[in-house]
Amino acid sequence: MTRLVTRTVVRSVRRILRRALVGVAVSASVAQAHPIHTTLTVITPDASGATFSVRAFADDFSTVVARFVGKKPPKDSSALDADVQRYIGAQFTVANAAGMPIVLQPCGVRRDKELYWICFRVVLPNSARGAKVRNQMLTELHTDQVNIVQVENKGARKTMLFTKGSAPAVIGG
Repeated sequence: MTRLVTRTVVRSVRRILRRALVGVAVSASVAQAHPIHTTLTVITPDASGATFSVRAFADDFSTVVARFVGKKPPKDSSALDADVQRYIGAQFTVANAAGMPIVLQPCGVRRDKELYWICFRVVLPNSARGAKVRNQMLTELHTDQVNIVQVENKGARKTMLFTKGSAPAVIGG
C-alpha cells in the first residue's frame, strides 16, 4: 500500500513539474516578445526629395507583409524585398502639397537580427514644403500600434505619431 501511495505522489509531482516547466517556457517566450508595438521612420530631406529610413520589428513586420501578399507568415521572420516594397507602398503614403501621391522608390531592405531596416526615396521637385505623409504600417496587426515619423532637417527635428486611421501630416513647413 505504501508503494502505491508513493507512486501516486511521484506521478502527481511529475505532472505538476511538467506543467510548471511548460508555464516557464511560455513565460520565457512571452518575455522575449517586445512589449510595445511601434515603428520608427526618419525622413531626411535633400535638394531633390527625401530619404525615408524605416525600422520595424522583424516578427510583426514579416507577419503583416506575408498576410498582405497572401502568404503564410514565416517562422524565421523573413520577407522578400518585392513583398516588402508592395506592403510599404500600400501602408506608407507620401503626397505633394497638392495632394497628389508620390511614388516611393526603394533603396534597400536590410535585416539586422530582430529588426528590419527599409529605405525608400521620394522625388519632390519643389522641395518638401507642404508634402504630407501617412504611416499605417502594422495597424492591421496591433490595435495599440504607434508609428513614429521624425523629419530631420538642418539640425531641426519634427516628430509625428500615427495610429490606425490617423490623417496624413505635413512634413515640410
